[in-house]
Amino acid sequence: EEGYLSPDRRIDRGLMIYILKNYLFEEDKIRRWEKDPDVADILGHALFPLFAREFAPFEERLQRITARVAKIPRYIIEFKTAIGTPVQLWADMAREACRSFPHFLQAICAAAQQRGLDTTELEDGITRTKDALRGYIGWLETVPCEGTPALGGSLFEELLQVREIGLTADEILKLGEMYLTQEKKKLEKLKSYISSQDTSGSQEESQKYTFEDEVSDFQKAITETRTLVKEREFAALPKNDRLIVMETPSFLRHVIPGAACFPPAKFEEKQVGFYFLTPPEGEIKGRDYRGVLNVSVHEGYPGHHLQVTWANENPSLVRALSDAPEFIEGWALYCEEKMRDYGLDSVEFQAIQCGYILFRAARIIIDVRLQRDRMTVDQGISFLKSEVGMNDRIAAIEVKRYTKTPGQPLSYLIGKHLLLQVQKEVKEHLGENYSDRKFHDAVLQVGSIPFPYLREDLKLKGML
Repeated sequence: EEGYLSPDRRIDRGLMIYILKNYLFEEDKIRRWEKDPDVADILGHALFPLFAREFAPFEERLQRITARVAKIPRYIIEFKTAIGTPVQLWADMAREACRSFPHFLQAICAAAQQRGLDTTELEDGITRTKDALRGYIGWLETVPCEGTPALGGSLFEELLQVREIGLTADEILKLGEMYLTQEKKKLEKLKSYISSQDTSGSQEESQKYTFEDEVSDFQKAITETRTLVKEREFAALPKNDRLIVMETPSFLRHVIPGAACFPPAKFEEKQVGFYFLTPPEGEIKGRDYRGVLNVSVHEGYPGHHLQVTWANENPSLVRALSDAPEFIEGWALYCEEKMRDYGLDSVEFQAIQCGYILFRAARIIIDVRLQRDRMTVDQGISFLKSEVGMNDRIAAIEVKRYTKTPGQPLSYLIGKHLLLQVQKEVKEHLGENYSDRKFHDAVLQVGSIPFPYLREDLKLKGML
């Protein structure tokens, strides 16, 4: 009976209903599982944690990987039975992922051989997997495809209601357009203060810059931003966390053009996350280190890695199942700008951040228009190129990913917008007792929950 539940458990009860509604909506109405034939994505996520997470000796993990690889050919055969009529774009993306997936398997095999382990059985499984993937790619080239990846207006509106965002598609689109116009003007003003001759913080064009240098820069930025969070008391730090910078696994590169965070698992004693970096195609030009810092704030400290690590500390098992994207992405984008108050500030740094916000505003517009069938994929790519200055390859990867994640691309800037509203309410309620540190700690430790439930939790803490 709801009346017998404690206040915390009442929040969890409402949250569990929210989680189930979202799950049923995805499975019964969106039904991407019967339209998206990307089997490599599923296989990769089934193997990567075994390879990367050090929860057991590598030899033991290799045995589990080998056992799973042996079952891949059978899994591929059975996976095809779930696919009805795939979307052409997703079939094309699936073929690309299937072609690159064996590179990931070879990387696992090479790591085992470097440790002197016997890989005979694994190599046999890889060979049979390659054969199965070739057959699957051939099947994808003949299977009939139809439809567009768009949800359509009514289904997209229903998605926003199920997600409990509290805004309609039109209201979200209006905010996206407002932010796009606002940030364009702001960026032009910032640029007027920056000398065209200024090269501070960036690599000289003549200096050789490799992907290894890029990885090193991001590792340095992670250390620097974590130190700032601690020394300037932005928020409390967990006791046993770690963030490892590594090359993006091959099976994910067609959807991760730049950087991404692979969070630590809920029940791991050591909270180890992975910071993926995708090697760019062609020659690497030197990065502006301020841009590296900004991305590291978003993906690492005090952004995604810190937020998820603290969410994992929450004892509620219900909250472990919640991953509201507008909260997760909103927090990370909030951190980008907020870190100006904690030492990461200059006109140049603000210009970089402004460019990133402009990008998130464009994401809102593309997401809403694309899913309501008012923009094609090609038009979305052109929009990113014209409004954000993105190149062809990265713009294509971005928009193709958006087609698979309706409502996620808009969650960054809408999430920050909603979080700032909550922060304003907390400031008004607490008055002189308000502090950023108090607010940050409270928000970080509730779990990755939607904003209506965040408000309920903050009320229990006496902050609203």
